[in-house]
Amino acid sequence: MESPESDDPVIASYDVFLTDSEISRYVLQYLDRPTDDAYDDRHGQKPAAFRMKQKTGLVEVDVPINTRVNYDVSKGLRYGDALKKSRSAREGGAFGMAGGFSSGGTGGKVKVEGNGDVDMGGMGGGEGASLLRMQTLGGRVKPPENGDPVYMLAAFRGKNLHLSPVSAVVQLHPQLHHLDALDDIPTKGRGGKGRKDGDEERPAESEARAIDVKIKAAEDSEGAMVAGNLNLLKKMQDEKWNSYDWVDAETEESWHVYESFMMHQDPENLPQLDSAINSDDYLDTMSAPRIDPARPEMTGWAMKQNRRKHGEQTQPTEGNPEEG
Repeated sequence: MESPESDDPVIASYDVFLTDSEISRYVLQYLDRPTDDAYDDRHGQKPAAFRMKQKTGLVEVDVPINTRVNYDVSKGLRYGDALKKSRSAREGGAFGMAGGFSSGGTGGKVKVEGNGDVDMGGMGGGEGASLLRMQTLGGRVKPPENGDPVYMLAAFRGKNLHLSPVSAVVQLHPQLHHLDALDDIPTKGRGGKGRKDGDEERPAESEARAIDVKIKAAEDSEGAMVAGNLNLLKKMQDEKWNSYDWVDAETEESWHVYESFMMHQDPENLPQLDSAINSDDYLDTMSAPRIDPARPEMTGWAMKQNRRKHGEQTQPTEGNPEEG
């Protein structure tokens, strides 16, 4: 009797290769960005800068703002001017978590095409136009923990499947550095000629000052957590940004990097991987506990040991034939 065809036939098979795990590979997720509207040169929004603080895991990306669509020029000038005049920017500081939520952090400078430099994310500025033309997206690399999933990037070349381990997945959110800069400017520096129509009215306040907070030895877990958070913010504030050039995905250089670091260059001479787990152990690890219908009280490891013992007892023995 012919067996019926499988409902899950094998369509294709591939040889799997693992690439160099020492290379850093980060996956950036833009949570509020449609997948068909990427930040690239083709859509007119190629990122201008990529920054990272390796020790504390902070990541920032500067992307151009389309000032021709749904853009309030009056507020763009106001926020851009605030970024240029804020004390944090003048002193080389950073805004938000990257600056420890205070002034005095460190940063770099991003160049905006056209009308001079505009400060974003703690970057020094110039004397050009103050129209806000750049938006900063920021996130943080989550420190790995036991039990976290291991993500891989897959690339095909013919019948070979190359897997590259991902260093981290970073979710990027818009950073409100322009509002921080507006609050950072002394009241007198915001202009005393009156408020324009549409601008939010802000009460007069004294100039913000940096405050050093000291925590004594904590006696409970809550105090220890607060002290740990303040210590982390201090590290974020003190660490310097590492800046990197952004290469557009459609350039020849980008494809060269893809071929070099996402494909193993000598797959024929790679060592073979030996499985460290047999089929039974794999099923016990991946599945729910197996139950012996004859002895429901025995599950998992106990059932496995009983099955192994029963197999040893039923094996035939050689020699000493039975006497008649």
